[in-house]
Amino acid sequence: MTGNVHKSPKSSAEKKIIDQRESIEELKKLIIYYQEITDTLREPFIILDKDLCVITANDAFYHKFQVLKTQTVGKLIYKLGNNQWQIPKLRELLENILPKDKIMNGFEVTHDFPDIGPKTMLLNARQVDHKQLILLAIEDITKHKQLQSDTKQMTANLVQQHDELQALSNTKDEFIMLASHQLRTPATIVKQYTLMLRDGYVGALSKKQLKMLDSAIMSNQRQLEIIEDLLRIAKVDDGKVYLEKSENDVGKLVYDVIQEQLIILKAREQRIVFNKPTRKMSAFIDGKLMRMVLENLLDNASKYSPTGKTMTVSLRQSKKETIITIADEGVGVRKKDQPQLFKKFSRIDNVLSTSTVGTGLGLYWVKKIVELHKGTIEVSSKMSKGSVFTIKLPTIN
Repeated sequence: MTGNVHKSPKSSAEKKIIDQRESIEELKKLIIYYQEITDTLREPFIILDKDLCVITANDAFYHKFQVLKTQTVGKLIYKLGNNQWQIPKLRELLENILPKDKIMNGFEVTHDFPDIGPKTMLLNARQVDHKQLILLAIEDITKHKQLQSDTKQMTANLVQQHDELQALSNTKDEFIMLASHQLRTPATIVKQYTLMLRDGYVGALSKKQLKMLDSAIMSNQRQLEIIEDLLRIAKVDDGKVYLEKSENDVGKLVYDVIQEQLIILKAREQRIVFNKPTRKMSAFIDGKLMRMVLENLLDNASKYSPTGKTMTVSLRQSKKETIITIADEGVGVRKKDQPQLFKKFSRIDNVLSTSTVGTGLGLYWVKKIVELHKGTIEVSSKMSKGSVFTIKLPTIN
């Protein structure tokens, strides 16, 4: 009689062993999978077991922290490199924060390693596979942090230097304004008395005396002009020049300024051509200040042009902007010198500069007034061919 053979069921101990073996095999496969990934990473990366011992690390880790594989795998992370990784903040991450949060990104740690020096690291960590593995990515941000620190320090130094220069500039402007005010009163009194002398209020003067007096009057007038230049610059730099805009007939304004310059131009045997527009061109500007701008530019064009030359003024307008150009046949300005034209106290050397007096403030002031109008001024020039100054102003307010 043949009996049935029954296999005895596996004991719970045997089943547990099989499950453990399968779990170990799965874990090994997982480790190999993670290791293949970490080997492709450029940043240091290590895998720890649940006891915080190193299972594997990538080449970037060995290279960055100058350790050997034989001295790393299987070792407690804190004991790596003769206990160099005994870092309190790393312990806090691995033993307190990570078990609770499972993931931690951007955890910053600074540590002075005996072998490689101080390092600032950004740690990204996470627990996987039911807390049996810990993946730890380490980004060295030492240079980045140093650059941030250097940039912050450089910015602080620049701010300090700016504040010091601003204080000096303010002091200078205050001095210029004070000195100019103090000088203007006695200079004006000198002007009044010299004119009275020339007009014969104290009796007739000889030709020699009149000639000397005329020289004194001219020098006094030049002194007053310099004082006014200094006062204007001090005010515009201090933000105390305010525009009083209104609708102005720009064509008429330009024409009036030209008419006022005709006597001087005639004395210099120069002529001026105004390409007067056929229609009225109005713009919202400060008529008084723009008149002074045009006077300055026309006077400059005349002073730096030889006898017999011609200046040409043109005006055109669109809905957006009003454009005034003043062209001369003067000595011109070298290209390398053109950026200096609108700078304070700038005087460009040329064949007529020695015979022409000036403070080097006129064009600086002109540019400031044009910019207050939200406009621009540009120059194009060729040596011995002349210069063209172009003013562009918004047409409407």
